[in-house]
Amino acid sequence: MDNDPKSFWRRSVWHPVKVALYGLILLNHFAYATPDSDSNKRVKSNEDSIPVIEIRAEGKPMTSAQIRALEEEAEGKPFDIKTKQLKMPPKACSKTAKRFDFVTFHYKGQLENGKTFQSTYAEGQPVQIQLKTGMIIPGLDKGLIGMCEQEVKRIHVPWRLAQRRKSSKWKHLPKDEHWIIFEIEMLHIEPWTIEKQFQYLDADKNGLLSEEEIVKQIRTLREDYGKSWRGYNIDDQEMAKYFIDYFADNSAKTVSKQQYESRMSADLKLAGSKKTKAGGSRREPGLGWIFDFDNDGSVTYDELSKASMIFKSGYAAFRDANSDVHNSDHEL
Repeated sequence: MDNDPKSFWRRSVWHPVKVALYGLILLNHFAYATPDSDSNKRVKSNEDSIPVIEIRAEGKPMTSAQIRALEEEAEGKPFDIKTKQLKMPPKACSKTAKRFDFVTFHYKGQLENGKTFQSTYAEGQPVQIQLKTGMIIPGLDKGLIGMCEQEVKRIHVPWRLAQRRKSSKWKHLPKDEHWIIFEIEMLHIEPWTIEKQFQYLDADKNGLLSEEEIVKQIRTLREDYGKSWRGYNIDDQEMAKYFIDYFADNSAKTVSKQQYESRMSADLKLAGSKKTKAGGSRREPGLGWIFDFDNDGSVTYDELSKASMIFKSGYAAFRDANSDVHNSDHEL
């Protein structure tokens, strides 16, 4: 048992029940009997026998981060999301939201005190994202998985799963709340396919992907949703050119739907024949696809760190230097 008084008070701050129990013990200890004027013993009243304990705070107040650390330490593990179904879909759920699906939903975001900080109902525009591609805070990315169309769910998101870069879609997200609460109404789920991914990237719907179009997509993800690879010093234009060259694999400056689907199918087949790297994150469809330089189905920190240099050199140079990976895949 820890006899350090400082340790006791640190624990007691976060455990009111312990404080109450220790208080009762102290009361029992200090209560005593005294003779009255008739020499008959009686117990003094509680008011007379309660000891006065003075507690003074020393040092600076704890920061929000320190408070969260203490709370999670008491919990024994990092906090995770908490969910509650508020409304079931009106009929049997024919499809549930899965990784990489395209989903459309309304939400109302609230602080712990119940105050609403944002509502897409009030704004009149639902949110459209692709799941598990970094377009939303991690807590919601996790909480939306498994939802049905027309289902309503309440999701409590802890601070560590509610962080996001500033962006137009998420500019109202609070930064210092221990928990934020979302009520989500799932409107539509579009299951992921290679064809749907191409349609999502083809913003102008002309059946071709161009460098200019990919640059716009990169900037839209960064400015609207807070997803960015800027921390790795990646240039938008160089990344877009590499993307086009990767899927076209010739001198063309555009990628057709057929070229895109052919390359994606070959990559998926190749990744299925390889062992995934330990410590890597699952390869994302869309713009993040090109970061898996060895085509094994996952992306590591090392690959992200080298991406800037590889993009600058161009796909042709990388393909020639790694012909065992980037030539054989077209033969699959």
